[in-house]
Amino acid sequence: MTLKSRLQALSEKKYIGPLESFDYVYIGLLIYWLGENAPKSRSEISDFLGLGEGSIRTMLRRLKEKGMINITREGVRLSDSGLVFFSKLKTIFPTFKEGSFGSLSLGKFSVIVRVDKGKEKVSHGIEQRDESIRYGAKGAITLVYENGHFMIPGGEDCEALYPQETWEKIRMSTGPKSGDIIIICGAESIQRAYLGCFAAALTLNL
Repeated sequence: MTLKSRLQALSEKKYIGPLESFDYVYIGLLIYWLGENAPKSRSEISDFLGLGEGSIRTMLRRLKEKGMINITREGVRLSDSGLVFFSKLKTIFPTFKEGSFGSLSLGKFSVIVRVDKGKEKVSHGIEQRDESIRYGAKGAITLVYENGHFMIPGGEDCEALYPQETWEKIRMSTGPKSGDIIIICGAESIQRAYLGCFAAALTLNL
């Protein structure tokens, strides 16, 4: 079972009803964020995901029913099962954070993700770009790190295209290893940048 299919199973509702404003990408992003930042209140989760309180209540209820979270007076935390799932996410996406990446920033806010050993899963980067746009981002840049250099998928060394300090900042932010994939996603809101980046990474069929 791929990571995407596991997240789809967690987000699946048991009843027929109106279309929801969240899906498996929101669920995965929330699990990752809680794994690194819990406990968080419902209002903090609402702000982070850019969803209304009703959607957050539904999402949290579903995750609690599936044994992924605990809700206490202190806030929302991952359960033991949720922490196991987060550990899996963290292994696949060792780096996932916001930042500024000079000429490679696509919008007011940028988020970067490193996908461990993802080289064999990417073709041209178009699928990642298109998926990020579906979640409200302006686009995504996909890079392969190989033999100490950032490459365009397909093999062209792209470090000569932008200032060296841009590449050094990406190296410092992600700590890449040969064979890793780096995706930089930009948007006009930080919520859309995070969602677009996570959605783009999930297209790699991990």
